[in-house]
Amino acid sequence: MRIHNSAAIAALLSVGLFLTGCQLVDSSTHQPALRSASVMSMWELYRHCQSSGDVEAVLSAAKQLQQSADTHVVPAPDVPKSLDRFVTRQPVRTTVDPRALAASCTLQAARTSLSAVREQEAEQLLYAVVLSYPESDYTFYVAQAKVWIEELRRPGTVDAAIHPISVY
Repeated sequence: MRIHNSAAIAALLSVGLFLTGCQLVDSSTHQPALRSASVMSMWELYRHCQSSGDVEAVLSAAKQLQQSADTHVVPAPDVPKSLDRFVTRQPVRTTVDPRALAASCTLQAARTSLSAVREQEAEQLLYAVVLSYPESDYTFYVAQAKVWIEELRRPGTVDAAIHPISVY
């Protein structure tokens, strides 16, 4: 009988520990991992960026797309720091390239800023494209940004409507 009671108590404790195992760690100090945006939400944001004439809306869309592009899997907060080196950044698996959407939207934000006679802001956005996308996959966007930067430096009036940056 005594063995039976000990086994029952051990089983009860095991089940209790199993059910509350994750709750024993203080989760109030852990920040939730960023969730990546869905493909459709990124695409809708991109379409809004390309069609809006409102400078603030386009700037906001560019910023949100950049944040979505930068989202990656981070180690769980309870993983010991000594194991961080074994956890690698996971690629974003979508049907579109979030970084390309962000780069294109940033170029559109520069175009929209220029149309609103906010040339300094437009130039900063163009430099952001050049600095943020050094990989060869984004050469197209960087080349467009560099052409526009050179054009902004030329004396005379810059017109966004006749600018060589493609509208996609």
